[in-house]
Amino acid sequence: MEKFEIKYDNTLSEIETGYRLFQRKYMFKRNLIFSIVYAIAAGVGVDFLVHSLSNMAGYILLVIGLGMIFSTWARPYYARKKLIKTLSSFGEEKYSAVFSDSRITVDTEVLPEEETETVAITSQGVMTVGEDVDIPEENIIKHEKTKIELRSNTLDSMETEELFLLFLNRSLIYIFPKRCLDGEQIEKIRGYFEDKNI
Repeated sequence: MEKFEIKYDNTLSEIETGYRLFQRKYMFKRNLIFSIVYAIAAGVGVDFLVHSLSNMAGYILLVIGLGMIFSTWARPYYARKKLIKTLSSFGEEKYSAVFSDSRITVDTEVLPEEETETVAITSQGVMTVGEDVDIPEENIIKHEKTKIELRSNTLDSMETEELFLLFLNRSLIYIFPKRCLDGEQIEKIRGYFEDKNI
């Protein structure tokens, strides 16, 4: 397959949509199973209370069961909101992705004014340092491209009306918005995912 490249950015709305779909795909079934287990515990608690209102175990089971059901479904929502809040404090970032026969290489495009910035691990933590500061080479944090190897059997993709989503290891998500692509690029990505059986 012919190598091709796309350039794109992600809006907060697209990231939230992608993360919601990611959670639905990989967390919904597990959350449903846990909810059933917690509902059974709450039901046992109700049964205990029906037989004796002074049964402390009944109250404990009921409160724990209902609390865990709420927590199970609220956690993904708050995780999503926390992610969006964190990302909203970052500036706009532009990306490029190169689709080749054996891998997808995703890179953050470095703006010209940021090219000379040096980020290093110092005694005060990770920070930007000036060019005149002498820092050991091993402490300098280099800009690395993300290389997604297609040999991995943990890749999965999804297409919506507005997005292409690439799921990696059930823990990472890459979002390629269609608004940044022309018709030919959309067909190439669709064909790429089908050809690679992702």
